[in-house]
Amino acid sequence: MTFQEEVRRVASMVDSYLEEEVDGAPRDLYDASSHLIRAGGKRLRPFILVEFHALYSPDEAAVLPAAAAVELIHNFTLIHDDIMDRDEIRHGVPTVHRKYGEALAILAGDVLFAKVFSLLTRTPALSPPSRTVEAVKIVAESLVTLCEGQALDMNAPKIEQMSEEGYYSTIEKKTSALFEASASIGCIAGGGSPEDVGRAASYARHLGLAFQLVDDVLGVVGDPGVTGKPVGGDLREGKRTMPIMLAVREAAPSDREKILSVWGKGNAEQGALAGSVEIIRSMGIDQKVRSLARGNVERALEALGPLPDAEAKRYLVQLAHFVMDRRM
Repeated sequence: MTFQEEVRRVASMVDSYLEEEVDGAPRDLYDASSHLIRAGGKRLRPFILVEFHALYSPDEAAVLPAAAAVELIHNFTLIHDDIMDRDEIRHGVPTVHRKYGEALAILAGDVLFAKVFSLLTRTPALSPPSRTVEAVKIVAESLVTLCEGQALDMNAPKIEQMSEEGYYSTIEKKTSALFEASASIGCIAGGGSPEDVGRAASYARHLGLAFQLVDDVLGVVGDPGVTGKPVGGDLREGKRTMPIMLAVREAAPSDREKILSVWGKGNAEQGALAGSVEIIRSMGIDQKVRSLARGNVERALEALGPLPDAEAKRYLVQLAHFVMDRRM
């Protein structure tokens, strides 16, 4: 089976499980809770969990509830983040608060949050109970870290004052934390040693950093026909990302002024926005940031190296390359 086929297979398995799990009454609450799930996605976090478990055990059904749980964490954070950021579109569909109203969206996120812990306690692979306790601890700690990352992002300085340290601290908390939790739980559920769990966490931490670096590149200079995102969306929204930070720091004064004139301006004129994107593209920012992502992928693969050889390991290697090379 190819890597892409395996990604689709795991995603389909998780989606089928969630279709039954995120269902009930009142109907509008569960429609809102499952709204973004129904919009689709690659399900990379459950993929990571399933493949790390598969390094040790072929019984993936035994770990499926935990895989679904990490996808619910991801979706509940998206619902709440969209409310805070006042975003209106997510995955090509209206955000939950826009479609169902803010109050119901908050409740929808809360339902997903609660179901996470219910699913963990119903995961056969997290037996004996000591494994369940460890998984719950990891998830709880990752949720605290995610909240810290969101707070850092909300209170970040102006783009001219951003530092690499501040950027990495934010994305490690906002993105890497859940990748790391997914890998760790998969490894624990499979029966991996504490040393292996540490290696799995290191792989996922660096993979998450690479993922966000590339995502931030696509948010500025990605092809809208491929990404589905508007030209220069992250510029217009005032995102504090590595590509924008480097562009502002390294651009000639006149070009820096043009970039800052559209940064965070929701009503920026499309021509000026496109011009700023072209400036950033001509500076080779894409290649510079992708090089940083490549360094993190190399560290991820180094951590993966000592873990058991299995087909799942091949998929995890291919996932790292996919993250580095993706265009959407």
